[in-house]
Amino acid sequence: MKNGRKYSSKVIKDIVIKSLEYKEKIELSDVIEIIRPLYAWKKDYLVERELKKTARAIMRSFKDKEGIRTYYSRHDGMYINIERSTDFDDLNIVNKQLKQKYAGLSAAIEKVRQRIISIVDKYKGANNTGKQQKG
Repeated sequence: MKNGRKYSSKVIKDIVIKSLEYKEKIELSDVIEIIRPLYAWKKDYLVERELKKTARAIMRSFKDKEGIRTYYSRHDGMYINIERSTDFDDLNIVNKQLKQKYAGLSAAIEKVRQRIISIVDKYKGANNTGKQQKG
């Protein structure tokens, strides 16, 4: 904490990013230890944030018989039950969110796929080089 001042989320994220820059893996507990001193400024805030996080998790947990979520946030504190809503605007907000999440997940899946291909190619190259040297 600098002079009793709180850090912004962006500053905290930048500190974490710098700590993670060259790591292949990191335990969540390690990230917590990195940010712990940065959040010492206000315990009431942390309690309130934890309550909100728990409430959001509860809302995400509501699912139908097929295991599909029924409540989605409008990002203004209001949750929409997509099975019962008759509000066209609310349903469009949820639809837009889901499309954005789908696009983001698809991009992440492609990134992982490309990384796997890169590793496999390096492995194949190393094996081919080793075989050529023996022969």
